[in-house]
Amino acid sequence: MHIPQELERFFWDVDLKQLDTERNQRFVIERILEKGDDEAVRWLRAQYPEGALRGVVSESRRLSPKSRNYWGLTLHLWSTSNQSPKTPGAIWQH
Repeated sequence: MHIPQELERFFWDVDLKQLDTERNQRFVIERILEKGDDEAVRWLRAQYPEGALRGVVSESRRLSPKSRNYWGLTLHLWSTSNQSPKTPGAIWQH
């Protein structure tokens, strides 16, 4: 598998001839989830199983907190329920 020409712009700092998308799967997934657009994410999801994406989102230290949270919610890694202590009545009952 190779990076399509229309997605090469997301790998500006990489020699694509040397990039092995299987061996460097984590890097490719992180880069697309962090920098990619809708087209790039569609390609990513067609190339890698959802389990691989979920694993990267769960364990990556390269994803920004914003991206990690977005993809964690999108891939149903965690729930939005009861995450905020600012929920009325969550801390003190008046």
